[in-house]
Amino acid sequence: MKTIVAIALVAFSLSALLSEPVHAVPAAGTYTSTDLGGLLFTGRASTWRSGINSGLPHVLHAQSWDGSTLGTQWEVNCPTEPVNSLVQDNRVGGVGTVVYTSTFNGGTFTLFPGAWPWGDGTGSLNTTTLITTVQFVLVGGVSTPVASVVNGSTSGVFAGGCVLTFVIANGFGVGETTSLNPSITKPADYPTFLDGNCAPATAAQQFGTWGDTISITMNISCPVPVDNTSWSVVKSSFR
Repeated sequence: MKTIVAIALVAFSLSALLSEPVHAVPAAGTYTSTDLGGLLFTGRASTWRSGINSGLPHVLHAQSWDGSTLGTQWEVNCPTEPVNSLVQDNRVGGVGTVVYTSTFNGGTFTLFPGAWPWGDGTGSLNTTTLITTVQFVLVGGVSTPVASVVNGSTSGVFAGGCVLTFVIANGFGVGETTSLNPSITKPADYPTFLDGNCAPATAAQQFGTWGDTISITMNISCPVPVDNTSWSVVKSSFR
């Protein structure tokens, strides 16, 4: 009877663990993306907005890209920017750069199961910061954006206390919706636009930007277990 009860308890414990959103403990270490010689896939990202040219909130969705499939290794899901980016306009005569600093709050980060050295699990994100530098030139006398570079970082905590830091460098913008050319739409092989409720945006609200995330460095640090040895146990070791 005891054996049957024990098996039942184990089965119940396993089912409870499998129902949890976090099902493994990530492994501490520093890992880099494939373009830096590591095993992390580079990625693709989309940022939704409520209007074709602008509109709040902005919602970020980034996923790993293995060359054919999104989200097989990692995912950043639903950090939200509630206010407009800080803008620093460095153009002179319409030529130069404009720097946008965007601050997103919340969301989750998931490492999917696989034969990866960093393990897997889901963590809650704190603050995500993206700094986008857009290059402008004169085209027909009009200041026109021609390229953008994105650098950013995010941090969060996994269940069990492991801390995540995830940094991208030299990402770049690929496309953006605009009323100047409504035929421009996000390709299907970039992450789904997520709306202000973190649900897939409707067909009538497919607005925002999309681009590639490269040169990634991910660090996971985990707390060191503390030995709570009592004074009585210490004394007994000297008897």
